[in-house]
Amino acid sequence: MMEQAYNRGVSLQHATAPTNAICLAQDDILNQQTILANLQRYFQFPDYFGENFDAAYDLLLDVVDTLTTPTVWCFCTGSQPTIDSDALAIWQQLMQDLMHYAGSKGVKLQIELFIEP
Repeated sequence: MMEQAYNRGVSLQHATAPTNAICLAQDDILNQQTILANLQRYFQFPDYFGENFDAAYDLLLDVVDTLTTPTVWCFCTGSQPTIDSDALAIWQQLMQDLMHYAGSKGVKLQIELFIEP
């Protein structure tokens, strides 16, 4: 059975992630570096990406500006990684801010984080 909770607007799913989910961890570690590297890879940030959350936010605003229909972005933790909870909280706030921005533009953006067993 899938558990669901909401934290800062990000839907937390305690279940196996769908295959299209963007994994935030790498080599069983989830921290600022792995989050930013995976966002850069998935959203194809340019080479000049500053590798910090502010730069990621700015580049993701550009992605949100291209959305015209309701959109769901799925992310996952990977299976039992070592998690930097501060980095994950910053990521959640970043996602909340992006959802708010999308809503202000009349587009629904939903963020789901799958916390894998």
